[in-house]
Amino acid sequence: MNRPPYRHASYFPSTDSSQVGMDEMNLKLGMRRLIWLLLSLCLGYLATPASAAPAAVSCVPGIVPVLPLTQLLEDPSRALDFNEVAVLGDERFFGADTQAPSLAFTHSAIWLRFRLENGASAEVCRRWLTVGEPRLENLQVYLQREGRWETMRASSDHPLEQWAIAERQPRFLLEVEPGESIQVLVRVVSRSWMAINPRIWDGPALLEALSHSQLLDGLTLGVMLLVLPIGLVIALLTRFPLLLMNSLLLLFYFAVVVVVNGYLFYWPALLPWSREIVALLSACTFVTFLSYCFVLLRVRLLGAWLRPVFILYTLCGALILSWGAVGDFVWTRNLFILFRNMAYVLIPLAFAIALYRRVRLGWLAWFVSGLMLVQGVIEFTGHVENDVWLFGEDRLGLSSALFLAFLLICTLISGVVHARQRERKALDELTFLQQAENERLESQVQLRTRQLSDSLQARSALLARISHDLRTPLGSIIHYARELKQGPVAEQPERIERNARQQLELLDDLLEFSRSELQQIELSLQPGYLFGFLREIEEEGRYLAVRQHNRLQCVLADGLPVLVNADFRQLRRILINLLNNAAKYTRDGLILLKVESLPCPSGLFRLRFIVQDNGVGVPQDFREQLAKPFQRGSNTLTTKGFGLGLSIVSELLGQMGSELHVAENPQGGSIFSFELELESASEDEMEQFFLESHVVPTDGAERRIVLVDDVELTRTFLGDLLGGYGFDVQLASGGDEALDCLAAGPVDLLITDQIMPGMDGWALLREVRRCWPELPVLLYSASPARPGAGQQGLTFDGALLKPATTEELLARIERLCSESTLSPTS
Repeated sequence: MNRPPYRHASYFPSTDSSQVGMDEMNLKLGMRRLIWLLLSLCLGYLATPASAAPAAVSCVPGIVPVLPLTQLLEDPSRALDFNEVAVLGDERFFGADTQAPSLAFTHSAIWLRFRLENGASAEVCRRWLTVGEPRLENLQVYLQREGRWETMRASSDHPLEQWAIAERQPRFLLEVEPGESIQVLVRVVSRSWMAINPRIWDGPALLEALSHSQLLDGLTLGVMLLVLPIGLVIALLTRFPLLLMNSLLLLFYFAVVVVVNGYLFYWPALLPWSREIVALLSACTFVTFLSYCFVLLRVRLLGAWLRPVFILYTLCGALILSWGAVGDFVWTRNLFILFRNMAYVLIPLAFAIALYRRVRLGWLAWFVSGLMLVQGVIEFTGHVENDVWLFGEDRLGLSSALFLAFLLICTLISGVVHARQRERKALDELTFLQQAENERLESQVQLRTRQLSDSLQARSALLARISHDLRTPLGSIIHYARELKQGPVAEQPERIERNARQQLELLDDLLEFSRSELQQIELSLQPGYLFGFLREIEEEGRYLAVRQHNRLQCVLADGLPVLVNADFRQLRRILINLLNNAAKYTRDGLILLKVESLPCPSGLFRLRFIVQDNGVGVPQDFREQLAKPFQRGSNTLTTKGFGLGLSIVSELLGQMGSELHVAENPQGGSIFSFELELESASEDEMEQFFLESHVVPTDGAERRIVLVDDVELTRTFLGDLLGGYGFDVQLASGGDEALDCLAAGPVDLLITDQIMPGMDGWALLREVRRCWPELPVLLYSASPARPGAGQQGLTFDGALLKPATTEELLARIERLCSESTLSPTS
């Protein structure tokens, strides 16, 4: 109520007593009115509630915190609309400075009411309103202008096209005309953390804050992109579980931070699922962190009761967090805030038990346990708040992931130190093992000496075996020598040499072991190329077949392994004996050698070898006597032989854990088969990538060869071989690197493997045919050339199976280089 200004009587001069008396009366009346006015003001102040309407927010430059000037209202039913809230009296609201809100996670709707006025400026006041964290799910702002309301929306519950401003941090534009005052209502509904801190920004202040935030987030993101991939790659290469868990922990936590800070804005389809994604990623983070502590503190050594407690706590926490994705997120989050405090007790407790049991822990375990202990003390003794509303939930700023990045670096350092210690320990153990191996070799020599002495007692049986096993290679040598008389053949010397080497191997075997020791022979498993081995068997079997005018057909099934660990010497004896037996009792027929792959547990290959003929067959009553030496069927008495081949095969298969099966061929003849389980091998374990043989001098000067193979040992050995003959060899580990070498200058020959990661040999051949169509390409592979889908029209200029002889390899290279007339250009 406006009152006229009070004027004291002594301020006005007077000349008569009546005037003076009148002034005294007015003075008394004025004093009485002043007393009543003061009393009314005091009573009015006492009667006014503490939630009286605060002062309006003024349009001033910079940043204006709105919360101290804001009226707050909690709507548990979430049924009030802005029209109802706008007309509520001040007694229904409370101020943040008079009544601290008790909200962390809530189903209620929170209303904020304040006025924004522009009374001191002659220009339109343009300000930006931010309500709180980007994780708030439903923001609605209502502005009252001239009796009508304007509505603006933002956050994940609304489609992106309905947002007032399409930005990661929701904000709203407020415009106030000079002398105007507008009422602002803000409605917040969020089952995520209720992080409300409304602020009014002018343009420069908002731009500065955004620049600072983006700079900090960019630096954090750069650190994550540098540290996280390095940690994952090193963990996978070194198989260091602690580093892998720490890397996964950083990955999951950083993903949670990214989602919480609103970065799903750049993937609008996932915005409605923000809360569910946070729940699942939080569960993964919790499980990974507890698993990291489980390994770091070596809980498996700390007693039978602590392990299930640790595991049960981890599973319960993961279940609580995961339930937030399908159940009540508010309930699960409030429960987890209390549940996670147990970790501040469990982890230091495990560390204390480890010290009590004298379990050796690294410095990293001390660091993590001490950190958890300090954080637990702070959590239980007093909570330090650094924001307006902070209710037991982590801030989860993007930079908070930097600590886990630092922890990852510490884990990496710890792993390097641990690896060095293990290396020193391994060297000590190696020295001990070498001494033990020397002793074992001495005892083995003594054992072999006794066995050799005992083997002399079975000389007659041994001579019989020698005569049988030497017949086939000796017959081959005689056959090839006769062919040489008719005219030189390029492959005959090599075949004669190979058969002679087989004789030496048989002599080594048969002279070392007696008949009684054959049952105790130790198999010599070595890695080898399966297809190269089968190629040699096919060549020998073809010679055995043509002596009786037979044909040999070799069928190799798909899915055969390229390299296996096997005793190829004994396996050769088995297959040659079976093929020799089939060729001996078949005339003008077909002999079939089949190799099939059968299902087998991981890491092993089960192969079935089948030798089929259409000869005289094996009588049914004689099949049980096949394993006995010097036994022959009644239908084979007119054929030369001693009846030792199948007995040798049966004994060798028995030592390999297999057996020989005999069946009748429906077209006549017999089917012999057996199965072997072989381990897969790696080309890194190979000792021979080519076979040394006598070759004529080769001059590779001024000839450039690009050699492509994904195995480093293969590239090195072949590169050294070709470099020794004067070739200019460039090594490439993959197809892309080979194409770069081809584009760098003229090339005379490209040698490539077939199966390689990334770009395989066929894809490389396709690119070469497209860019350098006249460049010869030689396939040097462990398996036959098998084009894939869409590659049927491509062919290599030459193909060799590993391991080829140096004579064959250099001859093929010499021929292809002499045919090369192309100087590649891009």
